[in-house]
Amino acid sequence: MEDIDTDNDGFINLEEFAQLCRSFSCASAAAELYEAFNLYDENKDGRISRSELYHVLNRLGMKCSRMIKGVDSDCDGCINFQEFEKMMATANGVVDFAVAAVN
Repeated sequence: MEDIDTDNDGFINLEEFAQLCRSFSCASAAAELYEAFNLYDENKDGRISRSELYHVLNRLGMKCSRMIKGVDSDCDGCINFQEFEKMMATANGVVDFAVAAVN
C-alpha cells in the first residue's frame, strides 16, 4: 500500500491506480486492467453504463456527472473496454476521468 499510495493519504486515487497498472508487465497489466474494468461492468455486458459507474463510484464516496461523456469515443453512452483501456493508458485520460468524478 505504501508503494502505491504516493501522496500518503490512505487511499489509492485514479492517478495512483493508473501508475500501478502501468508498472506491471504487459500481460499482467492487461489482466489487472480487465479486472478493474469488470469491477465497474456489473452486468458483464462488456460496457460500463452510467448507472453502473454511478453505483460503483457512489460506493467509493465519489460523485460522477460527466465521466462517460469524456471517454465515450463511439458516443453510445457507455464505456467499453477499449475506451477504458485507452483512458487508463494516458495520464491525461485518468486525470480527466478523476476530475469529472468529483464534479
